[in-house]
Amino acid sequence: MRQKQEGTSEFQSNPAKPASTYKTFYHDGRTHFLNEPHWEPGDGSTHLVFSNPIRNYEDYLDQHPDIAFTILNRYDSRPPADRSRIEGRDGTFRKPEPLYQLLSLVSESMIEAVEDFVENVPRFKELFPGFNPRQQIRAPYLFMFHSARYLPDILPDLDPVSQYLITQLANCIEASHGFEHESARAQARSGRVSNNLFGYLIRPGDVLIQKTGPLTQAYVALDWAKETEASRQERLSDFHYDQWDNRRGKPSDNWDPKQGERKRWFEWSVPVWNWVFDGRFQARHHDLEVGVKATYSGELLPIEELSVIPLKYAPADVKERLEKRGRMFWSLRHRRYISYRQRGDADITKLADRFMVDVTTYKKLHPKSDISKMRLRSDVSWKAMQSDNPPEGVGLLVFPNMIPGFNLVRKSWEDLYVDNMSPVVWQKQAFADLVVDDETKELVQALVMKQLTTEQSTDLIAGKGNGLIILLHGGPGTGKTFTAEGVAEFAEKPLLRVTCGDVGAVAGVVERKLQSSFYLGKKWDCVVLLDEADVFLEERDMKDLNRNALVSVFLRELEYHDGILNLTSNRVGTFEEAFKSRIQLSLHYENLGITQRRKIWRNFINRVKILDPTIDYDGIMDHLYELAKVDMNGREIRNAMTTVRQLAQFKEKALSYSHLNHVLRVNGKFGRYLSDLRGGLTEDEDKRDRGLRLSYKTPTTRPNESPF
Repeated sequence: MRQKQEGTSEFQSNPAKPASTYKTFYHDGRTHFLNEPHWEPGDGSTHLVFSNPIRNYEDYLDQHPDIAFTILNRYDSRPPADRSRIEGRDGTFRKPEPLYQLLSLVSESMIEAVEDFVENVPRFKELFPGFNPRQQIRAPYLFMFHSARYLPDILPDLDPVSQYLITQLANCIEASHGFEHESARAQARSGRVSNNLFGYLIRPGDVLIQKTGPLTQAYVALDWAKETEASRQERLSDFHYDQWDNRRGKPSDNWDPKQGERKRWFEWSVPVWNWVFDGRFQARHHDLEVGVKATYSGELLPIEELSVIPLKYAPADVKERLEKRGRMFWSLRHRRYISYRQRGDADITKLADRFMVDVTTYKKLHPKSDISKMRLRSDVSWKAMQSDNPPEGVGLLVFPNMIPGFNLVRKSWEDLYVDNMSPVVWQKQAFADLVVDDETKELVQALVMKQLTTEQSTDLIAGKGNGLIILLHGGPGTGKTFTAEGVAEFAEKPLLRVTCGDVGAVAGVVERKLQSSFYLGKKWDCVVLLDEADVFLEERDMKDLNRNALVSVFLRELEYHDGILNLTSNRVGTFEEAFKSRIQLSLHYENLGITQRRKIWRNFINRVKILDPTIDYDGIMDHLYELAKVDMNGREIRNAMTTVRQLAQFKEKALSYSHLNHVLRVNGKFGRYLSDLRGGLTEDEDKRDRGLRLSYKTPTTRPNESPF
């Protein structure tokens, strides 16, 4: 900064005046004029009349070296379609409004004075990164709007000539736009803004929040907002405000309140950046369109109700949510298994869905998707991508709000809202609650946790014998599926459930679908559950070529599968002999006895108590033995508890033993009907007689002998 001369006193309000001044010019698109134009009636129309033209603008400045800066008002010489812009209701002509106004710093001393001044203005380079005093500056002179408050602190440190020139420039801008500047500050303090002063609201570096329905997206503003030309023409053609009224944000005397009841849509454009992601992060620079809906341009609107607002006007928790989103999205740069609650789901007791977020795999499976077409460059270094620490500052706030994820239950890719995600909470208690003997649990744990890697394979052929295949067989509701689910929770691995309906029944289709399922299972380190696998496990028949092909395909896929695979079946009586050597562990699930049923009832009742502490827990537990005596499998007990909860809610009473009694008594009627249909045999006795499976235990109490 150029220092003031030695011996000069502190800045005075009227320092020694150098030979410098400024000049205002008026331009019609072709010629510069020295006099302000006016409206003049003619033959059937009104014309904008200019006077005192100058031949050459540059020559004029050369002849007047005392001019430090100029103001240029640019007009449209064509009369506007809206007559009210020309004359008021009393017939007097209005003052013509320029299309725009430009400031030009002419003298070298003026340019140097501005350079010295803005160099000391806080945040100036951040707010005006492209500021160049040698180029024309367009009204409303936002650089002075920001800098004026620092004048008293900075001026005393400038030399006398610069003091005078900056003071003269500030006074000139104050005279033409001071009221507008102060109105913008007043609106910001009140939390309201009008369309005609919206250009003051958003500043470079501001974090902007865009609201689209329930979704929000954050951006960083790179420049001040600018009104689009179409919006400006809409504003000028539909409404007219004289200069005084316009600055106050009030309609002119020509404004018709009835006409103004219809809302207008004004548009602004803000250059912004935010992160986009296709497996790589890129800072995308683009223009964000901002709409302002108002009855007239000067109508005051609550800032918080606009579609795009600066973060400082948003609710206090928005920044915290954006930071949480940023940290979560950063964790998704690599494959991650997450928990997800649907938006608006207020039931905190409802189990959250789980999704696998893997953008790389998504792109491979969907080559024509929008994400696959992005082909982004990477604005984040490889080293930074390996770090668990996300970007800091505003960069943490502008991550995308959506990302695709795969639902392992529905087998579908879905667009997920990042704010609804959370880390998976593994239900380790599920395996502990499994009603099987401790020796079986210990063996399953050992096999799952110490599964051999490919390099440690016992088989001599590469790619064979690396998987862990467990067969779970027994009657319905004995815990087969629950075991697979518990294993996944205990091992902290996703559970990929595959059914016969998912893979089909034609050999070629089955092979392709199994390979796809096993590929995802291996890539995502899943525990794969092939539920109700009887159709694949049944013995081959020389008369059924399609079945033989189906079994052969399944055998081959099992041979080369190197992940954890659980097969469930309740018809091992027709088991294909070749499967025995492929299965590493086979677990038989016997029918539940009273002891097992008591444990299952206790587990479900304890869970319901957690969800609803108002239940008559002690009263239900007093009848636990009576409940366990009823021949029910685990799935039937679960269904009964679900029905009981619904019954209690319907009656608007606390869940009690009487509700259980009611449900079991009704269910018992259906059980007796099925027993009669089978000639008095239980389901297991019927399956045993048909050679489908063998049950080593008989139930203590049959359904038609229910004490209820």
